[in-house]
Amino acid sequence: MGEAVGDVVERLAPLHAQCDSVVQAWQELLPEALRRHCRIDSVTGGCVRVVVDAASYMYELQLCKAQLLPELQRLCPRAGLRRMNVAMSPGRR
Repeated sequence: MGEAVGDVVERLAPLHAQCDSVVQAWQELLPEALRRHCRIDSVTGGCVRVVVDAASYMYELQLCKAQLLPELQRLCPRAGLRRMNVAMSPGRR
């Protein structure tokens, strides 16, 4: 069983490193005021999903995502990002 878990962890390590780089790039791109209200929820299948805690920040990110996505693609080419979805945090609906 330990070997099977080790194999899974080993296969997921590149994905984890890829996600860390996207999160790190996200933190660098956003101003502090915006960073406090949104976070990357997941990076899967070429899509970065961002959750926000208020509708005003969701609107702001919707306006900015045309600039944010190309910057994330440039900073994290290995992530293979193709789109960005912005959603309300489940606890805030």
